Amino acid sequence: MANALLGGFLIFLLRLGDVPISTVRTMLMVQGRRWPVAFLAVCESAIWVVAISRVLSGNTLNEPIKIAGYAIGFATGTVVGMAIEGWLAFGKVIVRVISSKSVELRAKLHEDGFGVTAIPAEGMDGPVYVLFVVALRRRQKQLLRDIQEIDPQAFITREQVTEAINGFIEPHPMTGGGH
Repeated sequence: MANALLGGFLIFLLRLGDVPISTVRTMLMVQGRRWPVAFLAVCESAIWVVAISRVLSGNTLNEPIKIAGYAIGFATGTVVGMAIEGWLAFGKVIVRVISSKSVELRAKLHEDGFGVTAIPAEGMDGPVYVLFVVALRRRQKQLLRDIQEIDPQAFITREQVTEAINGFIEPHPMTGGGH
């Protein structure tokens, strides 16, 4: 029984290793980072081969602890991978804001180092501006806080950016703002 538990726990740990690697690899792949993706793919597949060979060794149907270790390791690894990817916050996002408070909003965003492009538009209740902000993903929480502080009613959409060329994105070394 102790060997079965140890085996199941080892499989769990292996899955806890390869699944987060898979999550981070996928995010890097979407951003087109070939070499880190290749390295992580080698690590991930090597760990997976060891894990699956442990699951399939012996009579797996008589050792459900192996299947449980595999499944629970996969689920836990998925959550851990999502947390790691969130902490790393690779890449950039584009945030679109529709607001009638564009003057105050642009001033606050500029003050905090975000570049803003504003386009006048017509909303349901009259004139509004559509603001476009491309920002480092690790700064998106601050960006969203700034927007909601000035205009809690602003309509906001955001999505991942696979590539951004030129513009006002990177933090300025002296002010923490963009340049």
